[in-house]
Amino acid sequence: MVRSTEWWKEEYALTADHYVNFIVALCDALELDDPLFMGSSFGGNVALQLALRHPERFAGVLSVEGADYSPGFYLDWWHHPHANAAQVCASGTWDLMAPQSPESDRWKTWFYYSQGSEAFKGDLHFYSMDHDLRGRLGEIDTDRCPVVMLTGEYDYLTTPEDSARTARQIRNATFIEMPEIGHFPMSENHARFRGHLLEALDVLRKAKAGSA
Repeated sequence: MVRSTEWWKEEYALTADHYVNFIVALCDALELDDPLFMGSSFGGNVALQLALRHPERFAGVLSVEGADYSPGFYLDWWHHPHANAAQVCASGTWDLMAPQSPESDRWKTWFYYSQGSEAFKGDLHFYSMDHDLRGRLGEIDTDRCPVVMLTGEYDYLTTPEDSARTARQIRNATFIEMPEIGHFPMSENHARFRGHLLEALDVLRKAKAGSA
């Protein structure tokens, strides 16, 4: 498909193809050798796409708050003309965070999302529309690209049950549930997330050692 050079006249809609190709191109441009990829939310979903499509390019992936399919969040009212998009997008993420997370960090996360409101709906096109790996998880080659999934207890968008179900369908994948944390572990409670991240990295290290 030939894209218009006047991109500002088109509605932005992130696709799995573009997202995956961009990440791989960035790794190539930086000359990264067997990098680990970690992404959260729609980054957690693309981690699974990378493991499926390019297992030879990554030493492993960490899918944070990810699942095989995450429908229901691509909504027109993210850009409703009667609403302040910055406040709507940011406030739509507030109750995805755990009440135990530090309040200052929860408000910082709210602010982050207020700044990205113009791109938020387009990003969610990938998250809830174009990303769908149901029936394909068994194709992921975990001998070449191990998979670890981590999801917070308070994430109702991609629940721990969703991630656990996904991990069970990927051979030798590992799922780690994170108590007292929500959909934005790296920003809402980075201290708690650090412990789970170190655990996940240790799982990947052992998996790579076992396949060597």
